[in-house]
Amino acid sequence: MKTIATQKKQTALKINLKALAVLASVVMISYTSCRKADNSPLPTATTDTKAPSTGDIGSQIALNIVESLNGKLGGVNLMDGIDSVKLADFSSPQNRLSTNSLNSLCGFFTDSLVNIDRTIADTTIHTGGNLTFYFNCKNGQKDGYTAYDSLNTIRTTPKGSYQYYVKQYYTIKALTDNHQFIGVNGDIYYYNQSVTHCSCGQTVTTIENVNYVLNDLTINVCGCSRDVLSGTATFKAYGKNWSVTGSMTFLGNHLADITINGKLYHANLQKHTITPA
Repeated sequence: MKTIATQKKQTALKINLKALAVLASVVMISYTSCRKADNSPLPTATTDTKAPSTGDIGSQIALNIVESLNGKLGGVNLMDGIDSVKLADFSSPQNRLSTNSLNSLCGFFTDSLVNIDRTIADTTIHTGGNLTFYFNCKNGQKDGYTAYDSLNTIRTTPKGSYQYYVKQYYTIKALTDNHQFIGVNGDIYYYNQSVTHCSCGQTVTTIENVNYVLNDLTINVCGCSRDVLSGTATFKAYGKNWSVTGSMTFLGNHLADITINGKLYHANLQKHTITPA
């Protein structure tokens, strides 16, 4: 009989705050996807800015998907595979689980609260939200997991404030007995708002958001060979005076084809480059 345990806490989970701080330091086109795209907020009034090119948008979309899969937007790192997940990261110190107990935790459920504050010189960074995690098993053995995280990061400096909100929902399943290859489906939503105080006394506000849906990704999580071998992602992205829809097809060897508003681009996910077809 499976045992379901539920724990809530406030703790500094393995969230990459350094990466979040870097993201928050630049006013840029930023993206990620949503669990229910139809419910995602549309941008409100922003300043008049020139619409970015579809190539720039495609490059940022590709980068953000890669960063999300690698855990750089917060939450779990899918590229580390199934066996890297340690429930000690999600349980309170007094209830921390031994390594030997992890293999038998079919049905284990944890809901962890996130409340992290950081100060770097004249900059304050706060990240809050939650991470929900559930082990999936087959024949009594760990076979994958389901993860859902909702994280809001606010970075405040004398020159302005930057807010990044990300929701990520993943279902991960082992495709081989040795867990080298995993299958991933899921949704990502990313919202970015920056408020910049200019020297002229004006305040500039920029809001962007994007929704992704990941479909049947196959990922090799073994050592230096880590790569998304196949699968697709669809997306919708919105900004002040622009909106795009499109899809991304993973080709393996860190390559992907991205179609944006009907135009095809070739992307190198390792070098972060994109070229028209």
